[in-house]
Amino acid sequence: MEGGKLLPSVADVERWADATGADVDVKGALVELCEQLHTESQSWRALHRKSFRRHQEELQQLEEQATTIRLFQPNVVPGLLQTAEYARHVLQAGGFGSDNIADAVAARVARGSVLYDESKHFAFVITEGALRWRLCPVPAHLAQLDRVSSLSTLANVRIGIVPWTAYVPNRPSNMFMVLDGMAVLVETMHGEDTLKERQQIDAYVAAFDALESFAQHDNEARAILNGIAADLRSLGA
Repeated sequence: MEGGKLLPSVADVERWADATGADVDVKGALVELCEQLHTESQSWRALHRKSFRRHQEELQQLEEQATTIRLFQPNVVPGLLQTAEYARHVLQAGGFGSDNIADAVAARVARGSVLYDESKHFAFVITEGALRWRLCPVPAHLAQLDRVSSLSTLANVRIGIVPWTAYVPNRPSNMFMVLDGMAVLVETMHGEDTLKERQQIDAYVAAFDALESFAQHDNEARAILNGIAADLRSLGA
């Protein structure tokens, strides 16, 4: 740590502050500095300045290294579950890959192949609102719902849907993905944060477990998907 080759954890800093008799304000400031050191924040503009594909390949590499991936998504269908046409509309809406949308879609969809690696375990929690949000025409939306339903039958993929009728006392507003105990990726309006501090990772694991407890799975989840699909068909558009 003194040589700058290893970052102290928040727990290390707290113990050091206690041992040296630091007052509350100093201890708080040191902990805040430590958390900042363990957080990498990049804007969407910076991430995609070179190419959208490059960032997708970086994410794919992280997903291939992990054995357990937990992902919460309150806004759209998670990228790993997206069909090509749905991904096209999501990326166009966000202005990503606009210089070569076909390549951007291909890069996004390619990440989904990791779902078929049975040595890995995936757990998704998606809000019903995210599944109902209309980013694309009805036929593409229906195909996307069918894909989510199909993937939910894979033995190593667990998809939970938080129904709009559920009373959920916590209010997470951002997508986050927990990669084993290595890191947490959090998407915000401005960009993507990567958290690598143990206490931060543990906090997101706890948040995911709490959200998953409100979700419906298996046949109950597929019933929700069927209900959304029926509502879409009734629109006749």
